[in-house]
Amino acid sequence: MTFDPRTHVPIRILPKTIDAACYNRISLALARLGEPLNVEIGALRMMIRVERRLWVARSLVNEIPLMAWVNFQVGGRGLHEPVPCQVRLYHFHAGLLMGHAPQLLASKLDERLERHGNRLRGRSRAVTPLTRREGPSPRRGA
Repeated sequence: MTFDPRTHVPIRILPKTIDAACYNRISLALARLGEPLNVEIGALRMMIRVERRLWVARSLVNEIPLMAWVNFQVGGRGLHEPVPCQVRLYHFHAGLLMGHAPQLLASKLDERLERHGNRLRGRSRAVTPLTRREGPSPRRGA
C-alpha cells in the first residue's frame, strides 16, 4: 500500500537534517537495488518503505504510520553536506525513534548491498570531505 503524506494529518512536523554519509548510502541502495525498498528494523519494531522522495516508517504491530521523512533538499549540495528535510510524526512516541531510524536503515541497506555483491570494494563507508590540503601542492608533470 502506498502512503500519501497529504492524506494523513501529522501530530507534528519538524525540520531535520540527515547525515550525508547516511543519506548517500540510502540513495546508493535505491539506485542499485531498485525502488521502492521495504526494510524491517526489528530493533525499533518498524518497517520503513524507502522511495527517492519519501521514507515512511510503519509499526510492525499494527501497520499504522509512525513517521515520514519528506522534502529532501538535495539540490545544490555537496556530497559531504547533510541533507535538510522534514519529519512528519504520526504517532505520539515517534519522536523517540526518529533519531535512530535513518542510521539503522542505512546499516540494513548496507547489509543488503553486501549480500547482492554491490558493495564498493575497498572503500570506506564514511564520506571523505572534499577540502583542500594544507601545505605545498604537488607539481604537475614533475
